Amino acid sequence: MEEEKRAEEVSTEEKKVEGKAAPIVTRSMMDEACPTCGAEAPSMPAVLPDPSWSTEKLIEATKDRHMLVRSNAIILLSKRAPSEALEALIEALKDEEYLVKSNAMVAIAAYGKQIADRMIQALSDANKDVRAGAAWVVGELKDNRAIEALEKVAKDDYPLARIQAKASLLAMGRGPKKESKNEAPKEGTKDASIDEKVD
Repeated sequence: MEEEKRAEEVSTEEKKVEGKAAPIVTRSMMDEACPTCGAEAPSMPAVLPDPSWSTEKLIEATKDRHMLVRSNAIILLSKRAPSEALEALIEALKDEEYLVKSNAMVAIAAYGKQIADRMIQALSDANKDVRAGAAWVVGELKDNRAIEALEKVAKDDYPLARIQAKASLLAMGRGPKKESKNEAPKEGTKDASIDEKVD
């Protein structure tokens, strides 16, 4: 046990590069497979994106074969100006890994209302994942100009796009309409007010 701790400390010290802290590696990340489900542990990339990287290098990293590289590049891109990073983040909504997509959605939403027009436009994108991601982002922005486009996406063929659009409409106070109490009861239904006893 004591030897394991010393070995861990030495390996952590070896990973420190030029004053930068090494990525955090937990004990569970060191296991070869999940003890519960048997899933293989993901490999650690040789290099993770760094805040010192140029925007162009981060954009290129969003296309890396390793999911952790793509995901970290997206997080770092969110700290860059929308004019430099927004289109790469929208492109990342097409990623096959949900973690990468969700990081892209959060990163885009963090820009706030300044990107609302582009996201409303993305609601009609040809790519289903872009539509789904845009629907979530627009719901976070709560931009009422998107209501009509969200209602259209709420009827989309792609289930995730439909769900995201409906959730966004609910978040914007545009949920399913409830019947008002003043409406006449439908045929075959019993009106409770008729059954009330008058004393």
